[in-house]
Amino acid sequence: MSIVSERSATSRPRYHQHQQRSRPLGGRGRGYSQSEVGGSIEPLVYPSHFSAVASEGQKRLQPYNDWADDTTAITGASENDFLDYEENKQIDAPVGTVVVRRCSRVLWLLLSSLICLAAFLSAPLMIAIPFFLHHYRGEWPAIVCELDCQGNLFDLAFKSFFLLIAQLAMYYRKAMADLPRLYFARAAITFLVLFELIGFWLFYTVRILFERQAAYIHITSFALSLLNALLCTHYLSLIVLELRKHRKEYYITIVRDPDGESRTMPIGTMSLQEAAVQVLRFYQTEFPSFNVYLDRSRNSTGRMTSFAAPELKVYDIENMGREHSSINEDTARTLMEQMARRRPNRMYDMFKREQDWEQKVNKRRYRFLSAAEDLFSQVLPVYSHNEGPKSGEMDLRKTAESMYTCIARTLTKYLKVTKQTEAHSQEQVKDHIEKCLALKLNYRTFAQRFTSDRLPAKPVIGESKWSFSCSAPASSSIEHGIPFSLRCHDPKENIGVQLICTVSALPFINLTEQVVQPPQKFSMRFANDV
Repeated sequence: MSIVSERSATSRPRYHQHQQRSRPLGGRGRGYSQSEVGGSIEPLVYPSHFSAVASEGQKRLQPYNDWADDTTAITGASENDFLDYEENKQIDAPVGTVVVRRCSRVLWLLLSSLICLAAFLSAPLMIAIPFFLHHYRGEWPAIVCELDCQGNLFDLAFKSFFLLIAQLAMYYRKAMADLPRLYFARAAITFLVLFELIGFWLFYTVRILFERQAAYIHITSFALSLLNALLCTHYLSLIVLELRKHRKEYYITIVRDPDGESRTMPIGTMSLQEAAVQVLRFYQTEFPSFNVYLDRSRNSTGRMTSFAAPELKVYDIENMGREHSSINEDTARTLMEQMARRRPNRMYDMFKREQDWEQKVNKRRYRFLSAAEDLFSQVLPVYSHNEGPKSGEMDLRKTAESMYTCIARTLTKYLKVTKQTEAHSQEQVKDHIEKCLALKLNYRTFAQRFTSDRLPAKPVIGESKWSFSCSAPASSSIEHGIPFSLRCHDPKENIGVQLICTVSALPFINLTEQVVQPPQKFSMRFANDV
């Protein structure tokens, strides 16, 4: 017979680092089974078909050690539940920039720049080479340019200028991100331009230079054909690289890992690494700020109550030993019921803790708002709408410092409970008060900086390093059902954020037209009876 009892509230979690303590054989209480031969302690063994841990989710079990109360059942609690938050992080830092990758990026930029420069200078060089051969060597016959040839020269000059502006506007821009893989579409267009240049220069060398085509009109027409081909290629690159992204064909569901904040954004046809860049831009503009200090404090506050699994003790009071000890279906069902009864208590504790925290935050926020309202109602009437402060007695900076002294206590308490002290320094608050006074803003506009879910922007914008992980290659196009994740880790502030993204195709809409005929009008005439 086995008796199931709930573990007392005063019991503490045991750690396997504790040293084994010896006990006298005669001082054992109930629940211990002593062998008649060796006098060794026989622990209670559970059957393989039942596990109390499985009912509470997947946990890491502790290895068995013969120490202390070895009749205690294996429970869902583990040492990971009581580890510090910093040691139990699941978000790893992204891999740093590799030297080989940086060198390949520099080589690729150098190669693409040389190809663009060659594309711009090819047509003018084709026109200038006959002048050079005739002037320095004298082997080339005299150049005669008629009216059609001069028109081609003007056309070539303007098209070369337009090609230069198009290249500078399209390609010579500051990169938004450092992509992990080579962008296939841009590389293909670059090599297409290289193939065009090689083909035209081979034709120019063989048919014009070697065969000495003296008609200058043919040379200008050939150079103009090269410019037309380069302009068409640039138009093709504009369609492939820019315009294709604006047609919305997919939508991405973004979920932030620490707090579960979720948004959805539409997106066009592009590669996975470009989609990751668009997701990060959308995350920085549309998501509320993640306050790591607030998340860390709330997790550490409710760790013992929310993470601790129900624990039960099972005693073998009949001293049946390991061989005869087993748990039948009734006892297993009782175990499950006892463990399930403790879940509402943890739910109520979590609800009570969250409610108390929200009540505390609201209390301090309204204290701060009332103090700001009283302060601004006294100071703002001093300033007129057009002339600034009356009689020039008050300076903005001195007024801001005195106002900060009056409001510092309530503001500090509110920032402390919401864990925003690091984001709002004294000088920043004073500058904000001075700005509100200069623009004659209301107290609610002043308080929005502190009560909003968006933290103020940093004065110095640095590089944010993210790691991209996906089952498909990063340079491949996005498809329906592909999941990918983005991880960020800031070692200075110890911030870890993970974005889980899922790509879904927009459904095809079959819109049919239903013809609705207007109701017909009937007229009836009755003859009078005679």
